[in-house]
Amino acid sequence: MRILRNDQVFNPLFHKMGRILLFLTCLMSVFSSLSAKGNCPPQGPRLSAEQYCKLYAAEAQRQMKLYGIPASITLAQGMYESAYGSSYLAVKANNHFGIKAYHGWNGPTVKCDDDSRNEPFCKFKSVMDGYEYHSKFLRNNTRYAPLFKLDIRDYEAWAKGLRKCGYATNPKYPEQLINIIERYNLDAYDVVRKGKASGIESHHKLYSTAKRRGLKYVRADKNDDLSIIAKEFKVTRRKLRSWNDLPRKYQLKEGEVIYLQPKKSRAAKAHPTHVVTSGESLQAISQRYGVTVKSLMKRNKLESATVKTGQVLKLR
Repeated sequence: MRILRNDQVFNPLFHKMGRILLFLTCLMSVFSSLSAKGNCPPQGPRLSAEQYCKLYAAEAQRQMKLYGIPASITLAQGMYESAYGSSYLAVKANNHFGIKAYHGWNGPTVKCDDDSRNEPFCKFKSVMDGYEYHSKFLRNNTRYAPLFKLDIRDYEAWAKGLRKCGYATNPKYPEQLINIIERYNLDAYDVVRKGKASGIESHHKLYSTAKRRGLKYVRADKNDDLSIIAKEFKVTRRKLRSWNDLPRKYQLKEGEVIYLQPKKSRAAKAHPTHVVTSGESLQAISQRYGVTVKSLMKRNKLESATVKTGQVLKLR
């Protein structure tokens, strides 16, 4: 009969107990972390971007006219910070921007964990009051003064500027805002026509002709904007720029053709060549025949997009 020594009996037991204690410690750590975030969980349904804009785009545009902050930036911040209206602060405090109750705030507050436990956040009477406070906070704070030297239509510069001025510590904050703006064409709300913010109700006439290879396109209205067209036809502004060979800050001209789908690599059979006229650009020629600038450059062995008057270009 084999007799076990004490160390042979107790060592496995100690190892097993040690593993159990380690597991319990990790479990407590997880529950502690969850409870630190659990005092302000989401309280409402997550809105779609379209629903959010229907509720708050007009207010964002009003703030833009009053304080000079792009409506696209305000909407993107509101969506991101409030989890599209579903966050604890959005529902319980009408606070869509995560504004903390500092800087002389004397109104009601709600407590929520952020950088520390149970931090006080502003509680507003309405979402509109929260929007107003957010605008004034940026406009009247010298820290954000550099923002108001930027072009109000340059949402990318504003998004990056917010991070640079210390609005957010997340290094990806600008990227998050830009992605939201471009995904939902929020920059359409930055357009102002005849002193009035755009209501995105423009209806462009849809065209399709054999000369342009049957591609669908619209013609730009007076004081039109690419973001308006993108919003109306539910495509991104980035795609429209790509499909029409346009630079990022391009300003549309009245009557200009804007394709709603990618152009072709060659023109219709009826148009094998084109003679460049005075002042004509390669991009304008590409729009005329529904052919990409890249394919025209390749077919005609051009090193740049520069063309000369009288030059004969192969279109197919």
